[in-house]
Amino acid sequence: MALPARIFDLHTHLFNARYLPLASVIAHAMGRDASPLARQVARLLQALTGSAYADVPVEAVFSQATEDTLELECLEHIWRMVEYELLLGTGSLEAVEQGASPQLEQSLEAPVFDRLRASQFMDILLTLDQIDYAAEGWPGPLPPEAQETATQQSPEMAGSFSDFLHWAERVVRKALWVVTRLMDPQAWGAAVNYPAFFLTLLHSEEQLLQKLFASYGAGLPPLQAAHYLLDMQMAFAGQEAPFYPLQPVQEDRMQALQRAHPARIFGFSAFDPRREDWHARALHSLGKGFAGFKFYPAMGFKPLGNEPAIQARVDAFFDFCVARDLPVFAHCTPVGFQTRLRLGGHAHPRHWRAVLEQPRWQALRLCLGHAGGGNLRNGPLHSWGWFARSDEEWQHEDNFARIVSDLCTSCPNVYCEVGYLTELLEDDGLARFDANLQRARQAARAAGRPFELLDKMAYGSDWHMPEVVTRTRRYLELWLALMEKPAYAGFREPFFWKNAYRYLRLPP
Repeated sequence: MALPARIFDLHTHLFNARYLPLASVIAHAMGRDASPLARQVARLLQALTGSAYADVPVEAVFSQATEDTLELECLEHIWRMVEYELLLGTGSLEAVEQGASPQLEQSLEAPVFDRLRASQFMDILLTLDQIDYAAEGWPGPLPPEAQETATQQSPEMAGSFSDFLHWAERVVRKALWVVTRLMDPQAWGAAVNYPAFFLTLLHSEEQLLQKLFASYGAGLPPLQAAHYLLDMQMAFAGQEAPFYPLQPVQEDRMQALQRAHPARIFGFSAFDPRREDWHARALHSLGKGFAGFKFYPAMGFKPLGNEPAIQARVDAFFDFCVARDLPVFAHCTPVGFQTRLRLGGHAHPRHWRAVLEQPRWQALRLCLGHAGGGNLRNGPLHSWGWFARSDEEWQHEDNFARIVSDLCTSCPNVYCEVGYLTELLEDDGLARFDANLQRARQAARAAGRPFELLDKMAYGSDWHMPEVVTRTRRYLELWLALMEKPAYAGFREPFFWKNAYRYLRLPP
């Protein structure tokens, strides 16, 4: 199989749990504005983030576990991280070097555990232990691994450190087991994805970057990537701030990562028109070396059609980007990260068509993420996407993929990328995508549109979403195989890196 000169993944994420208003994200996936369980699970995950224990390669967990065992493997790994941090919390060099064994039979009241008893982790565990699970909406029994025993109902009853660890393990497993089942499977995909995503989010930025490139495996040309920050704070009731504020902390940390890996990664900051100081924020982002901005409609705003004050800021943002020829990257499927209001429909590409039809913004440099996506529903909205099975489905007014292909072939600076089209991994997925790609190209030629679709479509993966983390190389090889077809001769280099370079205005 022929390889391109390089591979540019135009859609990745390197943020971890501390970059998100995680309690709100989890609560909304549970169908609530707020939840004590969500808040404490978020505190636990954010406290674990960056743990040295995360150096243990989770790729082994993902690659060796079956779908039936993946959740248990992830929960086991998260618990081992908690156990490791509890040992670190003692401040004991012996505990760090030798593990729990020398401490197991000591009383929890022993001086060696003074620091642990006063630690953040102890506070989180004690608060989790008091959660009213019935009030959280969990009606049924728990599995054996999450149930409490009569001798493990509180740390006060622990006669030894060993008993305490058994209690802590039950508390952690119970909380994670229940919260993943209270979260809507339509929020992020199958419920089994939640513990896998939680586990991924516990890594440091450097660990995530190394895992991104390692997930592609050996024998490939040079790899580069664009990564995206999200500004989710304003979308949720209460406007919970992330552990790391977007400015300056998130941007500072990503700037440091980009400086450590020059020309390997290119960062986008985020835009939210509910922030009155968006302009100052945008200038700050550019000053930190960010290439452009992520526009995420599902967070509660649209490209066009917002209430007047919000729309005025969106308009001014587009003016700002056009004047500087800055790239905007927009999520473009009916689903994705959403609040419980399920506003994924705000990403409908008909809104972008209305923007681009205005002379003021015809030159907007825009990439429509996921190229419109696959066969996806959000309430009454249904887009068959790139996996339409008939001309009727392809031509439907709500087919995001068809509209995206029309915009790419009509507008000079509009691109798309193909991340997270996981239906490609199904038996007939690649064939259905291929058929619709040819349908889109033929329609563009028949309509006399000025641009070739494959000069506007770029490779992307949407790494670190769970279904990509586990199959990154396989996903790439599907696209390598597709670009071997005679119909796409001459487009291998544009698809895998040249189109991304043109979108980002990078020198060849």
